[in-house]
Amino acid sequence: METTERRHYWLPVPDRTGFRWHRHAFRGKYWDGRCSDTSVCGTPCAMAKPSELDWFQAPTCQDCTELLITEQSATGSTGQPDSGNAEQSDTGSAEGEQ
Repeated sequence: METTERRHYWLPVPDRTGFRWHRHAFRGKYWDGRCSDTSVCGTPCAMAKPSELDWFQAPTCQDCTELLITEQSATGSTGQPDSGNAEQSDTGSAEGEQ
Protein backbone atom coordinates (compact mmCIF):
# COMPACT_ATOMS: atom_id res chain seq x y z
CA MET A 1 0.00 0.00 0.00
CA GLU A 2 1.61 3.23 -1.15
CA THR A 3 0.60 6.58 0.31
CA THR A 4 1.61 9.91 -1.11
CA GLU A 5 2.29 12.37 1.64
CA ARG A 6 1.98 15.98 0.53
CA ARG A 7 3.51 18.46 2.88
CA HIS A 8 3.29 22.18 2.48
CA TYR A 9 4.14 25.32 4.37
CA TRP A 10 2.91 28.87 4.16
CA LEU A 11 5.12 31.92 3.67
CA PRO A 12 4.29 35.60 3.11
CA VAL A 13 6.00 36.76 -0.09
CA PRO A 14 6.04 40.10 -1.92
CA ASP A 15 4.54 40.58 -5.36
CA ARG A 16 6.69 41.89 -8.22
CA THR A 17 6.33 45.49 -7.02
CA GLY A 18 7.49 44.61 -3.50
CA PHE A 19 4.68 46.63 -1.94
CA ARG A 20 1.90 44.02 -1.65
CA TRP A 21 2.40 40.75 0.15
CA HIS A 22 0.40 37.51 0.04
CA ARG A 23 0.73 34.35 2.07
CA HIS A 24 1.24 31.48 -0.39
CA ALA A 25 1.60 27.74 0.17
CA PHE A 26 4.75 25.96 -1.05
CA ARG A 27 5.58 22.27 -1.40
CA GLY A 28 7.87 20.88 1.25
CA LYS A 29 8.15 20.54 4.99
CA TYR A 30 9.46 24.05 5.65
CA TRP A 31 11.21 26.98 3.96
CA ASP A 32 14.87 26.07 3.60
CA GLY A 33 16.18 29.56 2.81
CA ARG A 34 15.93 29.40 -0.97
CA CYS A 35 15.54 32.77 -2.69
CA SER A 36 12.67 31.80 -5.00
CA ASP A 37 10.13 29.05 -5.64
CA THR A 38 6.78 28.45 -7.29
CA SER A 39 3.73 28.41 -5.03
CA VAL A 40 1.09 25.68 -5.01
CA CYS A 41 -1.10 27.91 -7.20
CA GLY A 42 1.71 28.29 -9.77
CA THR A 43 2.87 31.82 -8.92
CA PRO A 44 6.65 32.35 -9.14
CA CYS A 45 7.71 34.03 -5.90
CA ALA A 46 10.78 35.75 -4.52
CA MET A 47 11.30 34.52 -0.97
CA ALA A 48 12.87 36.09 2.11
CA LYS A 49 12.48 35.73 5.85
CA PRO A 50 9.25 37.56 6.68
CA SER A 51 8.77 39.81 9.68
CA GLU A 52 5.94 39.28 12.16
CA LEU A 53 4.19 42.25 10.55
CA ASP A 54 4.38 40.49 7.15
CA TRP A 55 2.66 37.45 8.69
CA PHE A 56 -0.02 39.65 10.17
CA GLN A 57 -0.74 41.83 7.13
CA ALA A 58 -0.38 39.38 4.23
CA PRO A 59 -3.71 37.89 3.14
CA THR A 60 -3.81 34.16 2.43
CA CYS A 61 -3.87 33.19 -1.24
CA GLN A 62 -7.32 31.77 -1.98
CA ASP A 63 -6.04 29.82 -5.00
CA CYS A 64 -3.46 27.98 -2.86
CA THR A 65 -6.11 27.27 -0.23
CA GLU A 66 -8.61 25.90 -2.75
CA LEU A 67 -6.01 23.70 -4.47
CA LEU A 68 -4.87 22.21 -1.16
CA ILE A 69 -8.45 21.53 -0.10
CA THR A 70 -9.14 19.85 -3.45
CA GLU A 71 -5.99 17.70 -3.10
CA GLN A 72 -6.92 16.68 0.42
CA SER A 73 -10.47 15.81 -0.65
CA ALA A 74 -9.18 13.73 -3.56
CA THR A 75 -6.81 11.69 -1.38
CA GLY A 76 -9.35 11.19 1.39
CA SER A 77 -8.53 11.10 5.06
CA THR A 78 -7.32 7.48 5.23
CA GLY A 79 -3.64 7.17 5.94
CA GLN A 80 -3.34 10.88 6.68
CA PRO A 81 -2.01 11.99 10.06
CA ASP A 82 -4.30 13.90 12.38
CA SER A 83 -4.35 17.52 11.25
CA GLY A 84 -4.26 18.81 14.81
CA ASN A 85 -1.52 20.82 16.50
CA ALA A 86 1.26 18.35 15.64
CA GLU A 87 0.97 19.36 11.98
CA GLN A 88 1.09 23.06 12.82
CA SER A 89 4.78 22.91 13.78
CA ASP A 90 5.69 22.22 10.12
CA THR A 91 3.78 25.06 8.49
CA GLY A 92 6.68 27.51 8.38
CA SER A 93 4.73 30.00 10.46
CA ALA A 94 6.44 32.73 12.43
CA GLU A 95 5.55 30.94 15.65
CA GLY A 96 7.58 27.88 14.56
CA GLU A 97 10.69 29.82 13.49
CA GLN A 98 13.69 30.16 15.71
